[in-house]
Amino acid sequence: MASGRRSALHPGIGTTLHARGSLLDAGLLAAVPFALLAMFSLPAGTREAYVLRYAEPTLVTMYASHFVHRTPIHLAANVAGYAAVVPAAYLSCLLAGRRRLFRVAFVSSLISLPPGLSALNLLYFERAVAFGFSGVLLGFFGLLALSLYLYAADRAATAGADRHAPVAFFLAVATISVAIAPATRESLAIGAAALLCCGLYLHHLPGVMVAVRRLRDGFVGTPPGYLELGAVSALLYFGYPFVAFPADPAQGGTVVNLYSHVLGFALGFISAFTYLLLPGTGR
Repeated sequence: MASGRRSALHPGIGTTLHARGSLLDAGLLAAVPFALLAMFSLPAGTREAYVLRYAEPTLVTMYASHFVHRTPIHLAANVAGYAAVVPAAYLSCLLAGRRRLFRVAFVSSLISLPPGLSALNLLYFERAVAFGFSGVLLGFFGLLALSLYLYAADRAATAGADRHAPVAFFLAVATISVAIAPATRESLAIGAAALLCCGLYLHHLPGVMVAVRRLRDGFVGTPPGYLELGAVSALLYFGYPFVAFPADPAQGGTVVNLYSHVLGFALGFISAFTYLLLPGTGR
């Protein structure tokens, strides 16, 4: 009987997605892989003209280089990462009633992250070249971290939980630090410091165990899809850093720009969280 009442309060996930989603959202999500594939379809010489050369940067290459891939494997890796991370972030926001947040964060990331990451890299590199979508993709991973937290808070029906979202940021930093170099003292120290921040934050946060119990109860009796979405998003949250931050950044004759990945993640999360805190926004 109780399960039936809960199911009545929670429509099927398909019904909810149909009611809250839109063709505009589908178009936004599809635009990025289309742009990546369109860029890759250009002749190699044309694509090469859009690669960012730190010794000779231009405004065009500072933006367009993030959509350039030299090999099918590099392209496939970023498209696959996008296909996993972004839909999970979108669905989490949609079911948590945060569609406006996702739209603003998604569009602003596409507009600002490419030139922003390029400019920050110019401060650090002098003679290298840069290309690939992974830095922007890590910005979307930052959005996923925030989206997963908001989805969990919505399931737990926790009032005023938005301002505590940085705990998801620090937990992700701990995971990233282990993924980058699991055998070094430095990475373990960074991870321990991030976990300490999470622990201290949660220790001084009232009602943590109550929120955990309410989160568990929030999935009881829900139709199929709600719990599975949370599980998949959590798996990506803890697992994707080990893909995006390899312990050996030198791969296939190129070097993974871990600096750009960290910046992308941080800027993606912080910008979305800042918007979330603005009065009258986020939903």
